[in-house]
Amino acid sequence: MFGLIARTGFLALLGVAAGLILNGVRPDGVALNGGPPAAACQLTTVAQPVERLTPAQANALCGNPNVLIADARSPESFAEGHVAGAVHLPCAAPGGVAQGIPGLLAGRSTVVVYGETTDEALAVADGLVRRNSNKGLRVAVLVGGFPAWQLAGFACASGPCPECAEDALIWPGPAGDHK
Repeated sequence: MFGLIARTGFLALLGVAAGLILNGVRPDGVALNGGPPAAACQLTTVAQPVERLTPAQANALCGNPNVLIADARSPESFAEGHVAGAVHLPCAAPGGVAQGIPGLLAGRSTVVVYGETTDEALAVADGLVRRNSNKGLRVAVLVGGFPAWQLAGFACASGPCPECAEDALIWPGPAGDHK
């Protein structure tokens, strides 16, 4: 048994040695010196991470003209109740509504995004960070979403967003019911 294992190992080593020798004598052999060192990647811009704010921290920003509070939920959820002073940020909306988002962000230093959950807001906030990485926009999400805001007892409002009403031909109804 030991002899069989020894012969198998010897034949494997002999095969490796023969392969290396043949590779070395061929003009188109594979270089075994490792090649040039890998080029270092350098990022020209580093996107700011999305901050996470408690309802109390977000409430402290309300009323600041440089801060935009943005609701990333459906138009129906927004109409049923939203943070007082918030705008509806329908990122999935086609046409005119979505094209108006840069105008909403113009002149703002901070945007706080909330959804029904933190994760829903994070998806939208990450998109804002990617699109505005060179513009110095601070992007944050409301931890716990709108339910956490309500539970904290902070100001709420209801009714449809004016931006959606202005563009009713493009955004007539529930998400996914676009014309």
